[in-house]
This record gives sequence, structure tokens and C-alpha cells, in this order.
Amino acid sequence: MRRVVATFGLVILLGGCFTGKRPSVVSDPFPVGKSTGDPAIDQVLDQLDMNNVGPYTAEYTVLTKFGNVTRPAVVAIDHDRRSVTVGQVRFLTINNAAQTCLLDTTNPCSSSIDPARISDTQITPDFYGADAARRLRRDATSVIGASVSHVESIAGQSATCVDVPLPGGTSVFCVLAGGPLARLDDASVAIELTKFTPAVDEAAFAITKSG
Repeated sequence: MRRVVATFGLVILLGGCFTGKRPSVVSDPFPVGKSTGDPAIDQVLDQLDMNNVGPYTAEYTVLTKFGNVTRPAVVAIDHDRRSVTVGQVRFLTINNAAQTCLLDTTNPCSSSIDPARISDTQITPDFYGADAARRLRRDATSVIGASVSHVESIAGQSATCVDVPLPGGTSVFCVLAGGPLARLDDASVAIELTKFTPAVDEAAFAITKSG
């Protein structure tokens, strides 16, 4: 009888575990707008979190530290048009229609943004904004000292920067007014803005084939 009661109690207990609100496996632990409580970090996040609408064209070098591989990258933003090119892969969003293309056109474009095409670079198609903010918020949870705010001139533009001391070294994040990333140097990558033009380069939208 005791075994039956115990079993019944276990069923009730387990049943209680499956009721109520369950944690979401897709919730973002570093959402846009979330403050870290560190003024030096948050002033950079305030810019990275801005609605990055342009128009502008930003050229970068992207060093993937594992393998020591450097690639060019170009970001062109014009309101509802976005082109992000990393190496030979171009991600296009035009009027909510998305494509991922190869510049050499050896394969047809796919009809979606496919981050896996550049997974070996250690960055995403949002490296210049949302992904940089996510990295900075993640780093803010592991600081081992006071972060340091400073202003630098990068590619002829004034950038707000923060040095974040971490167990493995110091990460650096710099952003231009209005949102575009200017520099990101962490354990995985070093991204540097090399040219910034406050106008969109139409050549960045050249490949528009459908898959």
C-alpha cells in the first residue's frame, strides 16, 4: 500500500513539473535594449541597438583568428534594402525578400538568408550591428575589471569605443554614431572598418538571381 501511495505521489509531482509556464529554448539571453549596468559598455550598446537604416556603405576587413584568415566585407544599407557581403558570399534583403548568393554565380541564389554559408568566418550576416551587440552583452557577463571608454578615429570617422577586460584578454568594441560597427576585436575575430561612405553603393545589390 505504501508503494502505491508513493507511486501516486510521484505521478502528482511529475505532473506538476509539466504544468505552468515552461522555459523557452529559443529565448535570447542577450536581447536588444537590455542594459548591462556598465555605463561604458551601455553607451556603445545604445548605438549598436539603433535602427540601422542608412543610407551608407561600410567596408571592412574581417580576420578570423582561428586559421588566421582575412576576408573583405561590405555592408550597404538603404532603409528596406540591405546588402552584406563577406568574402564571396552576399546576403541581400530587398523589400522583405531575402537571398543568399555567391559572387561568382557558380550556384543559384537561395531564397533566404543562410548564415551557414559564412560559418567558418566566426561572424554572422548581422556582424556590423545586432551580432556585435550580442557579443558585447555576452562579454559583459564575464568582466574581471573596470571597462574603459574612449573615442577613436577609425576610417576617418569618430567612433565610441569600450575596452572590456576578460579572463582571456581584453575585447574592444567601437561603433559609429547611428549604429554601424567600427571595430570588434575579441578572442575569435578582429573586424576593422576601412572605409565609410554616407551613401549606398548600388553595386552591392548587383546579384539578384533567384534560386
